[in-house]
Amino acid sequence: MESTAFAVDRGAFEIRGWSTGAETAAPGVLCLHESATSAEVWLALAEALSPRARVTAYDRRGWGLSGAPDGYRRTTIEEQASDSEAVIESLDTAPVTLCGAGIGAVIALELAVRRPGLVAAAVLIEPPLLALVPEATPVISADVEALRSTTLAASARLAETAGPHEAGAQGARAAAELYLAGGLEVLGAGAERIPDELAAEAATGPSALFAEPAAVSGWTVPLAELSLLGAPAVVVTATSTPPFIRRAAEALAARLRTGERSELAAAGLPQLDAAGELAELALELA
Repeated sequence: MESTAFAVDRGAFEIRGWSTGAETAAPGVLCLHESATSAEVWLALAEALSPRARVTAYDRRGWGLSGAPDGYRRTTIEEQASDSEAVIESLDTAPVTLCGAGIGAVIALELAVRRPGLVAAAVLIEPPLLALVPEATPVISADVEALRSTTLAASARLAETAGPHEAGAQGARAAAELYLAGGLEVLGAGAERIPDELAAEAATGPSALFAEPAAVSGWTVPLAELSLLGAPAVVVTATSTPPFIRRAAEALAARLRTGERSELAAAGLPQLDAAGELAELALELA
């Protein structure tokens, strides 16, 4: 599968990605990956779509080949959507069908609500909008405490024999391992499904990983605007979707005037294990 690489200047850093498939006359699909992966997670979907659509995927800031601002420790959904906007506009592909997973699905929603002219349709895979699931709140608090205690314990083990920088880095790596192992019931729900080769960067350099969880919880969910969303959307879960994420997906679909629900058979990430079915959903919407 041949692809064309691109870079988008964001001032202090560049966003890098690739496009593949049919030429621009075909439906355009822009893919937005979840935390702890990169654009590579979309290769199977791109292969399924490429005979009939132009597929673009990019590494979000801090992931893969994309850069990030110095001292990158925090982000917002609005900031992430601005990066997506820049990619769409630089490639002159609007309107596109957005295909987002995890935080990528929330970014897709932000674009669909705030910049409807850029969005033809949206495929929302496991959107972690836990604000729609009140019973998740105490579990989130437990996850935050687990991250804190894991980080502190790992840092303390090195504190006497290494400098504070190395001790802090070890603490961050330990927290990332907890996240990727599925040790967080809500904040890292389903992360254990990410293949090791895709998650390697998150395990060794986790700064971008910990910039992102607060972005979703800090997004002001525009419930009234969601109900007026004009672009057709499908909210996707899989047989492997964790319970809290499934409840959030169901709650979101119920609020979308143009929203539908789709359940895919997948033991791992839907975009990897059910790429063919996901491609058909995207094409139907487009």
